[in-house]
Amino acid sequence: MATAANKQATEERAEQGRQDLAGQIATAILVPVDVARRVLPENGLPVYLGIGALALVDLIDWPVAVAAGLGYYVLKRWKPAESAAPSH
Repeated sequence: MATAANKQATEERAEQGRQDLAGQIATAILVPVDVARRVLPENGLPVYLGIGALALVDLIDWPVAVAAGLGYYVLKRWKPAESAAPSH
């Protein structure tokens, strides 16, 4: 019985460690997104005009301009979901 309890406790600690690691990785990944949100203007018009101008003078192709514009749009409006798991 004690062995089964020890095994279960070990598995629970391992699971908690994986959850902690996943949280740390998610935080590290979101740091550049947070910085970009603070640096980029709230009004997206200058960004969209700049991307359009680059495409107009053929410095970038139009699919790249569209992808950049959509990326900016998503970056400014996306909010990370709160974790549903209770924290300990």
